[in-house]
Amino acid sequence: MKKSAEEVIGELKDDISTYAELKLELIKLNAYEQAGKVLAVLSYGLLLFALVATAVLFILLTLGFILSEWLHSTIAGFGIVAALYLIQIVVLILYRNRIRRKIMNIIISALNTNGQNNDAATNPEPEQNNPE
Repeated sequence: MKKSAEEVIGELKDDISTYAELKLELIKLNAYEQAGKVLAVLSYGLLLFALVATAVLFILLTLGFILSEWLHSTIAGFGIVAALYLIQIVVLILYRNRIRRKIMNIIISALNTNGQNNDAATNPEPEQNNPE
């Protein structure tokens, strides 16, 4: 029972189309997974930022009251705290590009690490190093 060339080509065509559909589905799932991880990291970062900002706010309010007591002047105490805030703002403005690059590098490295792990899972053969 030999198959004719047309039957073999038909089966091959079906197998290739099935493979292409499955590969596309895998790419979609990997993209969803990476997007989910990025959203999870960003959500965690925003939550952590909100908590830290609130803590810093109360710490600086406390510092304002302490300085007001020591200097016997509410204006001077909270003026010093306001100056600390202004210094922080100036530092953030001066280093905004570095901060953006650092955040982008963290996100990109997280995505690349995930992509490399997927490549290793789909291609289990280790690369051979040529000493040339």
